[in-house]
Amino acid sequence: MIEPPADDATGLGRGVREVEHTADVGLAISGATLEQLFHRAALGLARLMRGDARPAGARGATGPVHAAESAQVTRSVALAAESSDLLLARWLGELLYLDEVDGFVYEGAEFAVLDEGRLEATVRGRIDLEAPMCQLKGVTYHGLSLGRGEEGWEARVIFDI
Repeated sequence: MIEPPADDATGLGRGVREVEHTADVGLAISGATLEQLFHRAALGLARLMRGDARPAGARGATGPVHAAESAQVTRSVALAAESSDLLLARWLGELLYLDEVDGFVYEGAEFAVLDEGRLEATVRGRIDLEAPMCQLKGVTYHGLSLGRGEEGWEARVIFDI
C-alpha cells in the first residue's frame, strides 16, 4: 500500500528533500522499496510544481476549488529503460509531460510492474488548469542517481527550470 502524503517541515513529503543546485532545482528521495521511492519522487515533483499534492477538495484555504480540478482521473503509463536511474528520469519526465499537456497532477499510482528496467502503472491524479507555481522544463541527467542505500532505496534527481 502506498502511504498518503504527509505534512512535514519541507512541504515536499516524507522521504523527499530539496537539493540545492545552481540555476536548477533537485530532489533527494528515499524509500524502503523501489515502488515507495517512485511514488515519493512523483509526489515531490507535484509539490515542487504545484505546492500541494493533496486533492483539490482537500486543499482548504489554499485556493479556490474548481469543478474541473476536483474529479480524479487516471492515466496508463508504460516505460522501459536500461537502468533504474534512467527509468526514474523517464517516469518523472512522463509526469512532467502529463502536467504540461493537460494539467494532470500526480496523486498516486498502482504499479503493475516496477523493476530496475520496466514500469507499468495506472496513475491517479487531478486536472489543475492553473499555471504551476514552478515551471520545470525537464529532468536532467546531471547528478542523476538511484541505488540501494542502508535503509532501502535512495535517489537524486535535478530538474531544469
